[in-house]
Amino acid sequence: MRTNRRHLIAMLIALATLLAIDVAPATALTGQRTWTAKVGSGGANGKVVLRAYTNGVGSVQVSLKGLRRNATYSIRVRNGTCANPGTAASKTMSFRTSSTGTASKITTLLPYEMTSVWAAARKTGFIIRMASGTSIRCGAFKFRHATRIVISTLGISLPIVRGSSSYPRCGVAMYTPSLAQPREPGYTFLYAHARKGMFLPLLTQYRNHGSAGLLGRVVKVYTSDSKVSYYKIVSVKKTYDVYAGAYTLNSERLRLQTSTGPNTSYAKLTADAVRYKTVSTTYSASHPTAHPYRC
Repeated sequence: MRTNRRHLIAMLIALATLLAIDVAPATALTGQRTWTAKVGSGGANGKVVLRAYTNGVGSVQVSLKGLRRNATYSIRVRNGTCANPGTAASKTMSFRTSSTGTASKITTLLPYEMTSVWAAARKTGFIIRMASGTSIRCGAFKFRHATRIVISTLGISLPIVRGSSSYPRCGVAMYTPSLAQPREPGYTFLYAHARKGMFLPLLTQYRNHGSAGLLGRVVKVYTSDSKVSYYKIVSVKKTYDVYAGAYTLNSERLRLQTSTGPNTSYAKLTADAVRYKTVSTTYSASHPTAHPYRC
């Protein structure tokens, strides 16, 4: 009986171990987003890579050098900037440096921890900060994001900037920070005013030809990693609920949105598109200078 009991306990421990491993990023099939922070001036101290996966877990990978030797550093994801760190957005993690001041480690973040990380990531300031006594290092996270939209057949070519809760600026298109970016699972949501030099050609084509005026048109979206993704418009409609389905879709999709009238009493025009290829492009093509202005 005692032998059987010991075997049962051993089996339960093994099962618990397997269940714990099952939530680790190594088993995640699809990446949601990757953020990279260069630590120290120009990355002199290496980098930290933060990854989110579609199964809800995440990971923090440190690859560092030039730190205090044989020292234990605490490390946390935070809001704010390196000059003015805000509130903590992750648990306190740690790593120990080698005799030469290097460190390499991966720490798993569980889904409930990633909820706080995502909240921080959607703010304008998002950093990794580490400390061992008076030795403090920091880096600002960056991620691949949309930078430019081109619809050649409609004469549209606009820089893309981060959207906000305030009234949209003119002279640019904007992306919704709480949704996906090109080549990520989910909706990439881009919007601009129906004005000359912006998304007016979308509205004009719809008024003149209905959905047929836009269906099948090719949309090119450039990203900060010097890539350009090609999309084809597959559906067009007027709606008051522009974010319908945008927060529940798991597959990749692009949505364009513009106005149909001068105020919120008018429905919006949306066009959904699917990606069919991505290719490399030049830095200059994917990094236009944006000049947003109040309108």
